[in-house]
Amino acid sequence: MTEREMLEAAARAMGWKDPEVHDMRGWGEVRYGLSEAVFAEEYGEYWNPRVSGEDSQMLAAFLRISVEHSPADEKRPWVCASVSTNIGSTQQFMEDVPDESQRADRMRLAILRCAAAQALAMGAETAENGSKTAGNGVDAGFHRGRGVAPKEQA
Repeated sequence: MTEREMLEAAARAMGWKDPEVHDMRGWGEVRYGLSEAVFAEEYGEYWNPRVSGEDSQMLAAFLRISVEHSPADEKRPWVCASVSTNIGSTQQFMEDVPDESQRADRMRLAILRCAAAQALAMGAETAENGSKTAGNGVDAGFHRGRGVAPKEQA
């Protein structure tokens, strides 16, 4: 799933109908260096939890996403975002932290992945057959990143 798709899914998880992602390059509207964002009429401005700590925390609070960090002496540092679903399971999305200067970025990415999975889970629960659909393009469980930004999958 691309960052753009995760952004759209996270906006749907926030309850925003038909989120419209805008390509910000060339618009002259730069906020936190973002290139794509959702203009949320409900929020009144551009929203991108991938690059904005404020937007990321709003997303985590709204969806009740918990964030946990590795102990300070961990040899391979990580950050984990998790959420309990209404069907009793827990989804976790863990990102490696290659350098402490990237901890906040990795945390925002884990929160965005978790929120995107929630939007897909919400959609799957409302499917006609009432069962969770497979092959939705998002890991439906534990994920450990490799310290790089997500890229389009082939």
